[in-house]
Amino acid sequence: MAFIPGSQVQSQGQQEREKGNVSFSDSLREIQGEYMMLGEIYEKQKSYAQGLSEVIRTMQTEVDTVIQIRPEAMPTPCRAAYVVSEGVVVVFDLHGGVASKPLYALPSDVIVSIIQECTPELQRLLSEKRRIESNKVKSMESVLNELKKAQFMFKSAKREEMGLEEEADSAPQAENQSAQAEKMEELAKEPAAEVPKSRNPFAFIGTFGKTGTQQSSTPNNAKKTPARQ
Repeated sequence: MAFIPGSQVQSQGQQEREKGNVSFSDSLREIQGEYMMLGEIYEKQKSYAQGLSEVIRTMQTEVDTVIQIRPEAMPTPCRAAYVVSEGVVVVFDLHGGVASKPLYALPSDVIVSIIQECTPELQRLLSEKRRIESNKVKSMESVLNELKKAQFMFKSAKREEMGLEEEADSAPQAENQSAQAEKMEELAKEPAAEVPKSRNPFAFIGTFGKTGTQQSSTPNNAKKTPARQ
């Protein structure tokens, strides 16, 4: 059995009261201990209530719907009760009145009862949404794969088209180069033209521009020898 300090204090106090040995100061200390333990319990209840309310609020926000609660699950008789957005509980009483409170502000036993009512419906809604979102992902994946195939085929066709264009552009250049090479070969095969040789290698153009005329060795200013009579 778990050790509970409060139960031990209470049992000791009862034993001491039965023996008649309990003083006024001992009773005060016992009351103070009980009050401190009760305060800790309240703090835990509050913390757990806020945690449970936050979980319900998060899941309800995900499914984005109002969850109906059976009137039998509520502490007081009512016509209908719902958990709406932000984890707020709305109750319609038997007299036509409407009251709303956050889930964490309700008593702990009511919080547990409401969560037990909400859990099956939340599970069903979340499973349904998961299937819907999963189908969306599969559809997107299928479309993406088809687009990737089309993109690959487009790129392949583009590369082939560019290759044909390069071949078409390089064909005239190859023909021109071939024609130039053939012309150079024909020029190389033709015999070189012979340069005509001069008959008189020492012939030069004289004073009067006639070939072969030699200049007289006699100076122009030389005196002629008179002829003999």
